Amino acid sequence: MKTKSRMIRIGVAGVGSMGRNHARVLSQISVCDFAGIYDVDESRSQEICKSYNCRGFKGLDELIDEVDAVIVAAPTHLHGSLGEKLLRRGIHVLMEKPLAASLLEAERLVRLSEENHLILMAGHIERYNPAVSLMIDKIKENQEPVVSFEARRLNPFDGTRCMDADVLYDLLIHDIDIALEIASSDISRICAVGEKVYSNLVDDAHTLLRFLNGIVATFWTSKCSPRKVREINVTTRTRFYNADTLKRTLTIHSAGDINIDKDGICLMEDIAVEEIRELHREPLRSEIEDFLRSIENNSSPITNGRRALDSLIVLDQIAKKLNRN
Repeated sequence: MKTKSRMIRIGVAGVGSMGRNHARVLSQISVCDFAGIYDVDESRSQEICKSYNCRGFKGLDELIDEVDAVIVAAPTHLHGSLGEKLLRRGIHVLMEKPLAASLLEAERLVRLSEENHLILMAGHIERYNPAVSLMIDKIKENQEPVVSFEARRLNPFDGTRCMDADVLYDLLIHDIDIALEIASSDISRICAVGEKVYSNLVDDAHTLLRFLNGIVATFWTSKCSPRKVREINVTTRTRFYNADTLKRTLTIHSAGDINIDKDGICLMEDIAVEEIRELHREPLRSEIEDFLRSIENNSSPITNGRRALDSLIVLDQIAKKLNRN
């Protein structure tokens, strides 16, 4: 690995809408050396370079020669080949979700990263949303078993982005990753139905997972809603957590007492509501900082390659259910 300076040298491959955001955040982070970007569209590359005062490389090999790490924000079908090339050249990789277009490619990337002792991370940005990270911390602090998990992730249809990925790999992947973290259990049952509405891929899906520890998780995921919705609800024995990742707020309803009357009926009493707002830290910056910190400390990032592979395995099983239905 190249180590000409103490600061980690990092670049971006692919500067569409998400890659542009990565370039913007990297231009604001002083603890790394933002080496520059590469994109097959030279005019777009020049525009980004002008906006964020960075260098534009004419080829991926030219970028590789100048960096220690690369954020890949290219189309999904290129993730496998680009990731493999970078890892074989000794480059740490933050891959925009999904990790790869197929399980075989994802498994190869994870194996390469582990064999070469390199950081491989997936861009599951919602894990870095302050509402989600705080909710996970609160659930762990409370130590009550989780009863249910519900996620609604709805988008207006936009025919200009992610047209090579259906609603599972574009949107549901975020909530599967969060559900796996909260449930911390294997899955015993999967039910799923979905529809093609505006495209040739599934645009709207309803999914149910049952975990071995009894948790039931339900997901409504859609690219067909005029209203954009990002909500995660988690219930335990005495608490209800609502994380709104658009507003970056967390609301917790807590029952102080559960009394049993003479007929054996349970009654929740002294219900309190706590609203936590002002959670303004940008998730993308937190994600990139976790990537840089993991490289520096040789530690595992929150959304490491192995966890990203676990999410893809579940999505693959959901996709098979949808095709069967």
